[in-house]
Amino acid sequence: RGPMKCGECGAMITAEEKVKRQKNGNIHNYTYYHCTKRIDPNCSQKCIEEKELEKQIAIELGKIEIPADFSQWALARLKEQNTKEIDDREKIYGSQRRGYDASVRKIDNLIDMRANQEITEDEFKDRKEVALAEKAKYQELLKDTDKRVENWLEVAERGFNFAEKASAIFADKENPDALEAKKEIFATLGSDLILKDRKLSIHWDDLLFPIKSMAEEVREIKERLEPTKEPMNAKEMGEIYSQNPRVLGDRDSNPDT
Repeated sequence: RGPMKCGECGAMITAEEKVKRQKNGNIHNYTYYHCTKRIDPNCSQKCIEEKELEKQIAIELGKIEIPADFSQWALARLKEQNTKEIDDREKIYGSQRRGYDASVRKIDNLIDMRANQEITEDEFKDRKEVALAEKAKYQELLKDTDKRVENWLEVAERGFNFAEKASAIFADKENPDALEAKKEIFATLGSDLILKDRKLSIHWDDLLFPIKSMAEEVREIKERLEPTKEPMNAKEMGEIYSQNPRVLGDRDSNPDT
């Protein structure tokens, strides 16, 4: 059913099926969700029936529902962000690489100076420590930049998965497996499902753009445009999205995101 955690003790939530037999012979199957209590055996959280949990999941999913034209815009936006990321990263990497190469040259020169007896043993040791510390600093900076590549790859992958799949999944109202597919969207976004006092809440991952805030803004945009006689095409909607700071993920314009 997907990862879900207890809001009291942090243990995983698990599903348990129960069968109820009535005197008239009718058999009813129920599925309940409850804390495994593997972290805290004294956890006080009670179970919740699957139907009630699914209602709450559907409500939370409605908060991030997006139209198809926004999916197209989001993919184009990710492409733009990737171009900017490459440019920024190459500039940073180039600066760090030049610093690293300069520190290595200092070490090489230091060895030559010692070999030519231009500096004493003590001077060599002192300068060596400084040069090695400088080289180590640039090595760490280069490692951070390399890690940035992996982080951006993860962000982009989540973004693509969401933009490509979300609108189609939300549009499929009749599919009995649609709810399971929708729950997977939370995993795509890197979000945790938290269950406490029989209430579901979502802990959103900040690594990806604040999709919940964006979805809210997109719905508001759609509602404002509904009275217009002629519907706008995807390109026109994309231009509107591109001019909206909340949709662009401008945190300065929206402190709550």
